[in-house]
Amino acid sequence: MKITRSIAAATAGAAVLVLAGGQAAMAATPRPANAVNATCSAAALSYVQARVGLAVSKRELTIGQLTGALSQRTHVTDAHRATLTGLFTTDAAGLQAVNATVHSDTTCKQAVTDGRTVVTNYRVYMLLVPQAHLVAASDTGTYGAGRLTAVEPKLQKGIDAIADPTKKAQAQAAFDDLVAQAKTATDDFADVADTMLALTPAEMPAAQSTVDVERAKVTSGHTALATALQDAKTIQSLLG
Repeated sequence: MKITRSIAAATAGAAVLVLAGGQAAMAATPRPANAVNATCSAAALSYVQARVGLAVSKRELTIGQLTGALSQRTHVTDAHRATLTGLFTTDAAGLQAVNATVHSDTTCKQAVTDGRTVVTNYRVYMLLVPQAHLVAASDTGTYGAGRLTAVEPKLQKGIDAIADPTKKAQAQAAFDDLVAQAKTATDDFADVADTMLALTPAEMPAAQSTVDVERAKVTSGHTALATALQDAKTIQSLLG
């Protein structure tokens, strides 16, 4: 049946949604006991420089992973993709610059001071990671919700044609829930990406509550979308 094929296509399109969540814990670069002194031993300075280099390397690896993941997220909008790519590039270059600066420092105090900017100026784990994940999840979710919304007229037409009153009532109930869930998902995903991309490292960690709110919206949106997909499958089975 043509309607059934349309439903299956919409369902398959929406089912690509996977919320890639999760944040790595962030730790500031530790410093040796005498790092507060203006001068220190060569060994102590090397220790600080090595720790900063390691912190930079870990963050560069994370940025590389985020870049690779973004390339697989086909439903991220062009504008959001460009913004994220710019953030990845800028942060990677900035981290390399910090590492070079620290390795040219001649005192532990200066090396520690400069090294701390690896955390405070970039916030890779606290901000960049959730930005990448939530932008991709909300854009992909918006796409999926749109696919379901687009097929609603065909679904309703198919339900109207069902002769069995019991099946028709069941299908209509599932359809009404699908419409409500798709709208909930659309509303939840709206503005998540723009809100996240507007945040800056300087606003963190004070703006952590904003990140938490946007993450909750994405979780809610994906829950609603999963329910809508189940409704679509129920309707599809009743249509035969």
